[in-house]
Amino acid sequence: MNKMIKTIITLAIVMTGLMISGCTDSEPPSSQQFNHNLPIVPVVVDVTIGEALADPYAYETIRVTGIVNQTIDVTGYTYIEIIDSTGSLWVAGYSAQLDNGTEITATGNLNIEFTSTLLGRTFDIILFADSISGGNTSASNSPHGSGTIVTGDINVTPVDGGTRIEDIKSMSAELDGQVVKVSAVVVKNVVLIDDYFLTLDDGTGELKARCPNTFNVSLGDSVVVTGTVMTDVDLGNEYFYEVLLQITDVE
Repeated sequence: MNKMIKTIITLAIVMTGLMISGCTDSEPPSSQQFNHNLPIVPVVVDVTIGEALADPYAYETIRVTGIVNQTIDVTGYTYIEIIDSTGSLWVAGYSAQLDNGTEITATGNLNIEFTSTLLGRTFDIILFADSISGGNTSASNSPHGSGTIVTGDINVTPVDGGTRIEDIKSMSAELDGQVVKVSAVVVKNVVLIDDYFLTLDDGTGELKARCPNTFNVSLGDSVVVTGTVMTDVDLGNEYFYEVLLQITDVE
């Protein structure tokens, strides 16, 4: 009998150990769990032009150095062909004066099959530059770029059915995803590849807005814009906005 009791007790201990081990393995310690709320900082990778052309999907953000072979200026930005010993690459960045033969370094994202309506041509691979440095230039193409700012007292009369900027910002949670109409002055305008990145001011506050470049918008314009309120917008490269207006119409 004693031998049977010992055998039962031994089996019970073994089974209990297996059950505890199973429970532990099914749920990793909290220190090993991912925190999905942490910001993701993009990694900039230095590559040659040849490496960029060979696999344009390999990296999110690259930095490449080359010699300016030719430039094409259009409204608001410049197309730059750069070369190194491994190939040639077109770069599109904020307007810059660059002489052929100048060595520059461009940082940004590669895009495939980009069609420029202004030039009437398609680039198989092009680098949309967040920054360009080298020679006598240092230019930024980011939404925090150094676009000219309109200063002075601004007091815009709200349009019928419109929403004041201070209300959009204070009620952003309720207005998230909603369409609003805003009457304001364009106090800053950064020209990007496909968009204008505007700062609007109606006298009650400032609001960042993205506007397709199909609309004719200039610095200092008094505009009535219609757009969708978006909150917690991450544009990448550490540019985060609590409130951003995506413009769909300009009057």
